[in-house]
Amino acid sequence: MCRLGVRAARLPRDLGLPGREDLRQDTAALLRALDVLEASRAARIEEIEVFAARRRLEKAAGVRTPRGGHPLASPWRPRWPGPAGPSRLGLVAAVANRRAAFLQVPHPDPSLLTGDLRGRLMELHGRLDTCAADCLTALGRPDGPSRDEPAAVAAGIRRHLTPGYGPLNVPLLQWLRFAELLDYAVRATAVPHAR
Repeated sequence: MCRLGVRAARLPRDLGLPGREDLRQDTAALLRALDVLEASRAARIEEIEVFAARRRLEKAAGVRTPRGGHPLASPWRPRWPGPAGPSRLGLVAAVANRRAAFLQVPHPDPSLLTGDLRGRLMELHGRLDTCAADCLTALGRPDGPSRDEPAAVAAGIRRHLTPGYGPLNVPLLQWLRFAELLDYAVRATAVPHAR
């Protein structure tokens, strides 16, 4: 099931919006949440079937590795299933949830940091948190420099990653995943969709 679809169904509770719904007591709210989840699930199943059919043809032709441009080839990247485009409020809920987790991720071990590396990493952490706060405050429609900042922060984090396993990579990879989600949310909400 698509995680962003789950986030969209839980949005009122996650953000603490006025009129938030208790799905255990409100049958209509439960049905609305189930509709969001079912639409997300149906789109994901359709994408998997199309991908499987294409892979069967590729394998018959001797191509043994999925091509990198297909969204199912890299399932860890944030994305919304289906052709309709992402739900802005679903992305806001996902950012709210991941920001809470991001703020609890421990900072890198100071013994691993040399020179001004600690200052640069804390600056990246602060910039990423500021971008997330701007996105949440604007309910997924940040303006100005906040639109390009998540991509710049993700690039800065990538510069500090080392190939293979490295103790410093553990928190930085979690920061990077959050930066990529935030960048996706900002870019996806810049394009008008029907939802």
